[in-house]
Amino acid sequence: MKQIQGAEATVTIKEKEVEKDRKKKQYRHPELDKRIRTERNKQEARVLQKARQNGVKAPEVVEESETEFKMQKIKGKQLKQIIEEQPSLIEELAVQVARLHSVDIIHGDLTTSNAIAQDQEVYMIDFGLAYHSERVEDKAVDLHLLKNILETSHADKEELWSLFSEKYGEEGSEEVLDKLPEIEERARYK
Repeated sequence: MKQIQGAEATVTIKEKEVEKDRKKKQYRHPELDKRIRTERNKQEARVLQKARQNGVKAPEVVEESETEFKMQKIKGKQLKQIIEEQPSLIEELAVQVARLHSVDIIHGDLTTSNAIAQDQEVYMIDFGLAYHSERVEDKAVDLHLLKNILETSHADKEELWSLFSEKYGEEGSEEVLDKLPEIEERARYK
């Protein structure tokens, strides 16, 4: 069993399942805290279910309560650990992201740490910041984060981004890729 403490939840990784528990925040009013934790928990579980219903490879929610849920454990390695040796896996991530965006789900934390490779398939995890949006700009911001992660964390950044964007364009929306330079330009002036 392994525990990871995130900003808003404790994730416990067990042999066959993963538990995500949104702990109380002492600095918030108790009623507000409970409402926030409950809403975020429901939102993440709903997004995971919608993603899976639309062909996105993601963990299945197996049990849910007010402020925690249990989901299927995806056995494999984080994409960030193996992408240098298996760059073609980035194309599988592109397929998953395109499917996600096609049903207007924005991941919100699209990184190679939040993808697990299992038998040449890529599963998306950690939908804690995910939300629904039809806006092309929000989808482009999702891609912008991934591109930044590739540029700062991976040696083969140009090849990886090229493989990703080509496959995403085939599977997803060219409109989102066309919006990306505008997002990047704005980001330079922050």
